[in-house]
Amino acid sequence: MTMAVAGALFTLLALVAVIVTDLHDRDFPRALGAQSRLGLDFGESRLSDREAFAALTLMDADWNLGLVRIAPDLVGDSDERIFVALNDGSLPETFRWFSGTDAGRVVGRDRLANSSPDGSYLVTGDAARLAELDSRLSSAGVRVTRVDASVTDSLWFAMREGGFAAAVLAAFALIAALALFWLSMKARSRALRVLAGCPTLRIQAQDLGGFAATLLVPAGAVTLAAAACVGLSRGWLYVGVFVKALAGVEVAVIAVSLLVALAMSVSAWPSATMLATRQPAVRSLRSAAVVVQALTFLLVVGAAGPAWSAYRSSSALAAEMAQWKNLADQVAVQFGMSDDEMTSLEPRVGNLVRAGESAGAVAYSYTFSDETWEGDFGDYSAITLVNQRWLDLMTTNAPPDALTPVPYERVSSMLSREFGETFSLWSRSQRSGGEILSGFGYLRPAGGFRMPVAQGGGGSLSFLDDVLVAVMPSLHQTFDDSNLTSMVSTRNILFTGVAATQALIEREGLSAEPLSGRGIKGDLSVVYVAEEGILRAQFMAYVVWLMNLALTALVVAFTVATAISALITALLHAKRDLPLRLSGRPWARILQSRVARELLAGAALVSLLALFQRPDSMGPLLVAAMFGMFVVPLSHLWAANRCFSGVSRRRI
Repeated sequence: MTMAVAGALFTLLALVAVIVTDLHDRDFPRALGAQSRLGLDFGESRLSDREAFAALTLMDADWNLGLVRIAPDLVGDSDERIFVALNDGSLPETFRWFSGTDAGRVVGRDRLANSSPDGSYLVTGDAARLAELDSRLSSAGVRVTRVDASVTDSLWFAMREGGFAAAVLAAFALIAALALFWLSMKARSRALRVLAGCPTLRIQAQDLGGFAATLLVPAGAVTLAAAACVGLSRGWLYVGVFVKALAGVEVAVIAVSLLVALAMSVSAWPSATMLATRQPAVRSLRSAAVVVQALTFLLVVGAAGPAWSAYRSSSALAAEMAQWKNLADQVAVQFGMSDDEMTSLEPRVGNLVRAGESAGAVAYSYTFSDETWEGDFGDYSAITLVNQRWLDLMTTNAPPDALTPVPYERVSSMLSREFGETFSLWSRSQRSGGEILSGFGYLRPAGGFRMPVAQGGGGSLSFLDDVLVAVMPSLHQTFDDSNLTSMVSTRNILFTGVAATQALIEREGLSAEPLSGRGIKGDLSVVYVAEEGILRAQFMAYVVWLMNLALTALVVAFTVATAISALITALLHAKRDLPLRLSGRPWARILQSRVARELLAGAALVSLLALFQRPDSMGPLLVAAMFGMFVVPLSHLWAANRCFSGVSRRRI
C-alpha cells in the first residue's frame, strides 16, 4: 500500500512537471532552439517604428541572432501565438508544441508591417553577442529585459503561482500522511527492537532507510515511465527538460518526507512505561496522527475556496480573451512626430475621424473612474463614453438584454455637475456641456454582464458591471479637432482594418509623401491594438486545472491520514470494542463517541478557517467540510471492522 500511495504521489508530481515543461516550452520553444527572450520597450527612445525594426533586423543579420518576434494570431481562431522572423533563416515554417495543440507557425517579417516594435523577442541563433545588443539598444534609450532559458527558473515561476504551489503543498501533505502510515506499520517491530536493547540510532537508520527505499523505488519507476511517455508522445527533444523539472520536485518532496518521518519518529518513540504496561505500539503515534489529520483537513477545506476563485478568475480571463479577439481587426493610428507637427495636423486628423465615422469604421471608448476623476458618480463606479461601433464590437457574444436603458433625467444632475464644464471646453460648437450630454443615450449593464470599456489612455480593457455607458451619436460633432487628435494618439479611437485605415490616411493627405511635402519629418503608422491584450490573456487554464488537481491530492492525503488515525484509535480500543460487538451492539453505538468528538473538532476548525479566510463564497468551503464529515465516520467504521477481524483471527 505504501508504494501504491507513493506512486500516486509521484504521478501527481509528474503532472506538475508536465505543466512546467509546457510552460518552459511556451516561453522558450525547444523546436525553435530558443535560448533567451528579450523584452524591448522603445517608449523612451527617439526611434520611429520603422527605424527600430530596421536596426533590429540589421543587428540580427550581422550577428546571426535568429531574432523572432512573439505575436498573436489575429487571423485564425486558435488564440495561439505566432513567431515572426526578422530575417530569413533555417527556422521551420511550422513546428510542434510540447502540449501537442495546434502547430506553431513561423511567418515572415511582413506580419510586423502594422505592429509596434515593443514586445518580446526570442533568440534562436548565436547568443554570444547579446550583451553587445543590449548595450547598443540601451544607449539608444530602449529598455531591454533579458531572460535566459532555465528549467529551474520555470519551476520557481510555477511555484509562485497559486495552483502550482497548492499541488506541491498537496504532495507534502500526502507524504506526511504516508510517513505516518509507514511508522504505524513499523510501530510493533520498533517496540520489540527497543525492548531487545537495539541502539536508537540503528533503529532510526533502519526505519528511515526502509522508508527512503519505499519512496525511491516508485519515484524511479514513475520517472522512467513518464519520461518514456513524454518521449514517445511529445518527442525526445523534451525529455531532458521534463526529467529536470520532475527530479527537482521529487528530491524536494523526498527530503521533506524524510525530515517529517524523522520528526514523527522522535516524537513517537516507545517509552518504558508503554512497554511495561503492554500498551499497543501505535499508541505513541496517536498525537502525530491527530495533527496530520487536522492539518490535511484544514488544507482540503482551505484549498476549496481558492480553487473556486481560480475557476471564476479563469472564466473572467476567458471573457477578456474573447473581447480582445473581437478587436483583432481594430487598429490605432500612431504618431511618430513632434508635438508641434501633430498640432499642425489636427484639422486633417479630425477629417480622418469624420471619414471613418461615415464609413462605420470607428470605435471609441473613454472611461472615467470615480477614483481617478475624484468625483461622485452616485450608483456608478465609472462613466464610459462610447459610440455605437464600440457597443457592436463588445456585445457580439452578449445576451440581448445585457444592457438596459437609463433615463437621462435620472443622471442629468450628476453628469452636469461632473462633466458640464469639461464638455463645454471639448465641444466643437458653442453648445453648453449640459446640452451636449442631453443628446447622448445612456445604458447600464444588467443580469451580471460586465461591460468591456477602454481606460482613459487606451491600451487596456476593464470589465465593469456598475458603469454608466454614455452612447455618443457622433465623435466629430462632439469633440473639436484637438481633442480628437489626442484621443487618436492615446488609442481611445480605433479604426477597422489595416488596408481601409491606410486608404483613409492617404485620402486625407496624412501618408508619408504628402506630409514630407508639407515639411513634416514624422509619419503616421497603423498598428494592431489587440496584440498585447491577446497575449496577456492566454495564460489562464494551467492554474485552474492544477488547483483542482491539487485539491484532489489533498482529498487523498486527508483520506489516508483520517484512515490511519482511525486505525490507531481502533487498535487502542480493540479490547473494548471486541466484547461489545460480540454482544450484538451495533457499530454506530460503539463508535458514536469518538466520531462525535472528531466531527465537533472538524466543525470548530471550519468555523475558525471561515473566520480568518473570509472566502467570497461559502459554498466550496462547505462542500469540502461535508466531505470531511463524511470520511470520518466511514474511516472509523472501516478501522473498527479491520481490527475486529484481526482480533478474531488472532492477527492483532
